[in-house]
Amino acid sequence: MPAALVIEDDDDIRRLLEVVLQQEGFTVTTAANGTDGIAALATALPDLALVDVGLPDMEGYEVVRRARAEISGRIVMLSARTQDADIQAGLDAGADAYLTKPFRPLQLRKDLRRILDGGDPA
Repeated sequence: MPAALVIEDDDDIRRLLEVVLQQEGFTVTTAANGTDGIAALATALPDLALVDVGLPDMEGYEVVRRARAEISGRIVMLSARTQDADIQAGLDAGADAYLTKPFRPLQLRKDLRRILDGGDPA
């Protein structure tokens, strides 16, 4: 069973992402901040990590930089920030894709399948 790590500070969004990923067959580990998320990398060994940009203790970009050095799975940034500079910063940090909030669960599933298959989510 593939593993996923969700690093998201908003409880409702974190729970929704957990449900969506479980429905896709993932075992899901969650963290509400960057520090706990980075700590979870070693034990979760995720095939997919979803990282929010605006975390309470550090920028999601920093989490992605650290995660990229630890895991070989796909990393997806998920954020309400939609400026080109934000998207580019996420990709430069090592994310495989950058998806924006709000999202529809069905579309998120499709995007994640495409990303996991090595395609562009666009």
